[in-house]
Amino acid sequence: MLRQNSIWMATLVAGAVALAGCGGSSNSSTTGGGGTGAASPAIVTAGDAPMSSVLAALVTVSAVSFTNSSSTAVQLLSQPRQIELTHLGGIRAPLELHPLPQGTYSSIAITVSAAQITYIDPNTNQPVVATAVIPSASATQTITLTPALVVSDSTATDVRFDFDLQKSLDLTGSTVTFTPVIGAAVAKVSSEDNDHRVVHVNGTVTATSTTANTITLSTADTGLSVTLNVNSSTKFDDSVTLSNLQVGAVIRTQDQMQSDGSLTALLIEDNDRGDKEDTNSRVDSGIVTSVTRDSSKNLTAFSVIVNGSDDVHNFGHTLNVTVDANTKFNNTMEAQESGMATFDQSQVFPGAGIEMSGTVQSASAATVTAREIRPAAVNPFGLTSAAVTAGASGAFTIPLLLNNSTNFAHFAGLTTLNVLTNSSTTYDGANLSATTVGSLAIGTPLVVHGFLSVSGTTTTLFAAHIRQEGSSF
Repeated sequence: MLRQNSIWMATLVAGAVALAGCGGSSNSSTTGGGGTGAASPAIVTAGDAPMSSVLAALVTVSAVSFTNSSSTAVQLLSQPRQIELTHLGGIRAPLELHPLPQGTYSSIAITVSAAQITYIDPNTNQPVVATAVIPSASATQTITLTPALVVSDSTATDVRFDFDLQKSLDLTGSTVTFTPVIGAAVAKVSSEDNDHRVVHVNGTVTATSTTANTITLSTADTGLSVTLNVNSSTKFDDSVTLSNLQVGAVIRTQDQMQSDGSLTALLIEDNDRGDKEDTNSRVDSGIVTSVTRDSSKNLTAFSVIVNGSDDVHNFGHTLNVTVDANTKFNNTMEAQESGMATFDQSQVFPGAGIEMSGTVQSASAATVTAREIRPAAVNPFGLTSAAVTAGASGAFTIPLLLNNSTNFAHFAGLTTLNVLTNSSTTYDGANLSATTVGSLAIGTPLVVHGFLSVSGTTTTLFAAHIRQEGSSF
């Protein structure tokens, strides 16, 4: 059996590099002072590698605290934060921006207070939305830092929490149970390579400044307000610029963590050309579960399970989408950089990921007419089933054997998949890189964040990001 899921959470704090070992559960930590001297920037982020049969997972983290050498806990969350995990697939998104007082910290505690899980019921083969039960004795997990984390200057440190969902989530009974099992690792941001410093922030623009060269946005699931720095290297999509990006626009971004705890935007993408969304609009992404085509094989409608949205209430639920003559199909920069050269209506098929802006036709029936449709990343995991083969210019083909209970098997009929990499593919893990991927052993567990594409009877995954499961950092 594959190790089916791990969820990465990370905190950027100032200080020296420490290595964290797994600890057991404990009572919830209390908020208090901690450390001495000046505070350093901290950013809490979360990431995910998908679990078999889970289509969406909206988890509420109510507390993240560091305990210092005086046994005082410093709370990093200003309020409980929700985050949807399945759309991340090894990448990370921020939960909180918070200062951390300088001092010595011996442990980290994290509390999960709620989880909404959408999964495929093995008996009915239909998606089910369930509220998970979290045993009170296991809601808070404490991770001991060995050696202790020393925060002594303003330099940021990346602290990652690892939720093992194969051990945490039980879908076998009549009640879904979520018992968090967590490990951790940390690394100084200044010592990390560029790939390991990337986070993804998606949300609604609340402010822009051409003077300060910044964009501020609010994320739908966490409700966090994040300010991104824009520079000459920032890539904008679809003729959007900082000056014409409107407040109220819904955007997707890739950003790089800096040693001072700030975020610099690398890539900014937007449906609807940077225009603000009105009250009768929705912007969603998710996994396609069914499609309808006319006699000429033109796409007329499809349904998705939502795992990304401008409204947190949409997460995990079905959205029905109508396609008409005015619907536009556009590729994204990330998909193109991953090797997916074109995107059209033929690429909307069960199991694929899409993102869509549309006009609401029936709020009660969750039905919209699509204005624009783009590819969204999916996150299959599996074992390498044969030797990796090398192509030109840093390209590799990785044969991947998928778990036969995944949503890819259920919706797309996929139990094997060829993963294609290129020079833009990023790699995550101490032993995985562009120079080592070609020699991966058969049976290596991988999570791939990429874009499904079909040509005839062949389905290919163009990889944006690959993570080796079980790797240390």
